Amino acid sequence: KARARNAAAVETSDWVIVKEGEQQFVGYDCTDIDAYILRYRKVSQKNKEYYQIIFDRTPFYGEMGGQVGDRGVMKYLDGETIDIFDAKRENGVTVHLTRELPEDNYIHHSAARLIVDKEARQATSCNHTATHLLHQALREVLGTHVEQRGSYVSPDVLRFDFSHPQKLTPEEIAKVERLANKG
Repeated sequence: KARARNAAAVETSDWVIVKEGEQQFVGYDCTDIDAYILRYRKVSQKNKEYYQIIFDRTPFYGEMGGQVGDRGVMKYLDGETIDIFDAKRENGVTVHLTRELPEDNYIHHSAARLIVDKEARQATSCNHTATHLLHQALREVLGTHVEQRGSYVSPDVLRFDFSHPQKLTPEEIAKVERLANKG
C-alpha cells in the first residue's frame, strides 16, 4: 500500500502568477484562439515532470464527466510550438498540461495561439453522442429503470456503465445495437 501511495503521489510547486484575471472558455465557438498565460506550475508524478498552465481564454475542453480533455498545441509567432497533451477541469477552469514551458519572454509578454486537435475533438464528440444514443436504446429495450452509472469517452473508444439486474441476452444486445446505430 505504501509503494502504491508513493507511486501515485503528486507533488506540485506553487502557482507562478503571470497576470491577474479570470479564464474564459470559448471552445463551443472556435478551436483556435490567441491567449495569454495567467499562471503556471510544475508537477511531479510517478517520476515524471510536466507543467500545468492556465490561460486567460481557451478553446480546450477539460476532462470532465468521463470525457477526456482536448489535446493540441500552443504556438508562438517565431514558430515555437509546444504540445498540450491533455486538458483538465479544476476549480472551474481548464488547466492545460505540457511537458515544457515556453521561453520566459513569451510567458510574460506574448500571446500564444492555442490550437485544438480538431480530429480528436470530433471523434470524441461523436463518441459522446453515441453514449446518449446507447442510453436511449438500452432504456427502450430493457426499460426505463436503466440508468447511466459511469462512462469513459475518448477519440478512440467509449465505455458506458449502466444499471440492470441481469445479464443481457444476445437478442437484447442485437436489438440495442440496431437502435443505437439507427439513432
